[in-house]
Amino acid sequence: MHTQDHLMKKKIGDYLSIIALTMWMVACSTVSSLPEGELLYTGTQYIHIEDEGDAPLRDKAIGEAKVAFVSPPNGALLGSSRYRIPLPLGLWAYNAFVDDSTGIRRWLFKTFATTPILISTVNPELRTGVAANTLRNYGYFDSSVSYHVDTLADRRKASIGYTLRLGQPWYNGRVTYLPFTQRMDSLIRHTQADCQLREGEQFSYMHIVGERNRLFTLFREHGYYFFRSDMLSVEADTTQQRERVELRVGLQPTLPAYVLKPWYIGQTHIYIEGGDTSRRAIRPQVVEPRIAFKRGDLYSSAAQNETQRDLNRLGVFNALSINYVPRDSVNLTDTLDVYINALMEKPYEVSLEANLTAKSNDQLGPGVVASLARKNLMRLAETLQLRLKGSYEWQTNRMLRREGTVMNSFELGADVSLSVPQLLFPRGYTYPYRWPVSTHARLYVNWLNRGGFFRMLAFGGNLTYAFSTSEVLSHSVTPFRLVFNTLEHTTHRFDSVMTANPAIGLSFRDQFVPALSYTMTFDNTQTSRHPSRVTATVTAAGTLTSALYAAAGYRFDRPDKTLLGTPFAQFVKGSVEACRYYYLTPHHLIATRLMTGIVYTYGNSRVAPFSEQFYVGGANDLRAFPLRAIGPGSYHSKGRYAYIDHTGDLKLEANVEWRFPIMRQLHGALFVDAGNVWLLRNDATRQGAQISWKNLGRDIALGTGIGLRYNLKVLVLRGDVGIPIHIPYDTGIHGYYNVPHFAKGLCWHFAVGYPF
Repeated sequence: MHTQDHLMKKKIGDYLSIIALTMWMVACSTVSSLPEGELLYTGTQYIHIEDEGDAPLRDKAIGEAKVAFVSPPNGALLGSSRYRIPLPLGLWAYNAFVDDSTGIRRWLFKTFATTPILISTVNPELRTGVAANTLRNYGYFDSSVSYHVDTLADRRKASIGYTLRLGQPWYNGRVTYLPFTQRMDSLIRHTQADCQLREGEQFSYMHIVGERNRLFTLFREHGYYFFRSDMLSVEADTTQQRERVELRVGLQPTLPAYVLKPWYIGQTHIYIEGGDTSRRAIRPQVVEPRIAFKRGDLYSSAAQNETQRDLNRLGVFNALSINYVPRDSVNLTDTLDVYINALMEKPYEVSLEANLTAKSNDQLGPGVVASLARKNLMRLAETLQLRLKGSYEWQTNRMLRREGTVMNSFELGADVSLSVPQLLFPRGYTYPYRWPVSTHARLYVNWLNRGGFFRMLAFGGNLTYAFSTSEVLSHSVTPFRLVFNTLEHTTHRFDSVMTANPAIGLSFRDQFVPALSYTMTFDNTQTSRHPSRVTATVTAAGTLTSALYAAAGYRFDRPDKTLLGTPFAQFVKGSVEACRYYYLTPHHLIATRLMTGIVYTYGNSRVAPFSEQFYVGGANDLRAFPLRAIGPGSYHSKGRYAYIDHTGDLKLEANVEWRFPIMRQLHGALFVDAGNVWLLRNDATRQGAQISWKNLGRDIALGTGIGLRYNLKVLVLRGDVGIPIHIPYDTGIHGYYNVPHFAKGLCWHFAVGYPF
């Protein structure tokens, strides 16, 4: 009894301490330590826009002018200039401990205090000046910007309101190009369609800057190596006509002769330094194809940038410079000798990566990946890498643990890869390296244990050529890929699942997977207003081995063929993913995706290997459903290992997502996902799994949802909640909306990056 009384008194004491601390924090002032005459800034109260009608650049001008008013107060909510969190802990700590430098109080001040942001610190007068100058840059020469400080009830705090009065914008009058050299005039005339200064358009200083940069790039592209953008002048005359700006573009006076003549490439010298250059210098056939100019070419800044980019892509240079030197100093020639100087990187690179994985099947655990890379061992700018990985996952579902159906797992693996930045073909063939190319070879072995289920050994290798034929079109060819999977150990539970599903059991049998594949990718996301990305892949397994059997007199589709005494897979697989992005405004985007895939087995195989089958669900797919939770077709199974059944030979999927800004780096999304997988052949153990065009509409799973994206520049953190609308299997509820429990049906996802 005495112990219980003591514990009760301790709890009461803790509660009283918390209540006292809360009352003290509430009683704390956020302005008690402000300097005399200063006001605490509480944010931007309003921004009023007053104008006299619409104009082409109105919204852009207002948007850039508003940037000058961005000034978050203390405790700003997600960086907002208007909204604050309700408990200003930092200000309380500052005012309570700013004059106290003893013991725990000093620690509290350093840890929690934030310096008050004052009206004088925000300096609204300077901000209105910046905003007014921005408006003038867009032709609003009659505009004005003002501010008003609104003092709050306690007279020590204030917010700021801003007003923008735009007036009528000015427009471009006549645009005149003053005399250039004859060759420069010819270049300007031939590119007149690209001019950014046009009569009748709204005046914009950014258009003036754009035209200067255009001419600078144009001249540099056509040999004018010594030309700079500040050698161009643009005069704006507002005295000729009201609300009209006359523009005159010309050259600065007294430019030297060497600036106004084109230059040509002479001799190219390459110097590579770093360590023992006799062993680490790169072979000429690696460097020379990546030099985009040759002797006698007209100097081009694009060729210089392309050379710099392609040499840096080799990944073996720590520093690289390209310098141009005239043949003599008296300007009697028009030739530039080129000096390429490179410093090699350190040959070895070591990395260690640790991660924590949480899966939708209630598996949680850590993983480690260690790698050692050796660069330029054969002087081909290649990278030889050894990777070792290991992970462990344990079951987090308490009910399953109590039932004794836990599936703790571990995985160990190693792989060796060699990547060479050129296409290694038989001697005598040279590929022109205008676009990135590589040859990649890999050998690997994985040992996978699914506790209470099976233990599998997988090893294999592949050879892949990757190359681009344009800025937007790339290709990947894998002429050789060999995978071998073997089950080392199975449990009675796993055997019973495979016995009940013989078709699934075939996908786990010991077999070789000899395959070749081709992938084409079209991607203009960096060059188009409404960009697209299309990826198409075709894979054929067992083709070469079957051809050898056919050459020996056996039928091409004969079953029970073996490789080294083990069956090998035979299938043809194709998939296409097409994404299209529509920008409604610069910040509002409609992203769409269509995806389809099919795998057809023949000869040795009635079922494709498990890793080659299609599935749906998860954070990047049908987000209203967990990974491998539905399909194929209207088939559905329950149980710990039900995810094994939910794969198919055919996949159809469509996604639409509206992405919009919320506040600064925080963005939102509304999405709709639809799709499913099916079998091409009937499976008696999975009723409703075979594709049926009659039931296609009913078999399509449909879901919607909302999401948040936080852009950290280097990566995007994404959270989505999926809401199922139609489930393709029988849930006991009639009608198209057949979700039994709305709250229980919600599917939550956290991921990195956009889903498509």
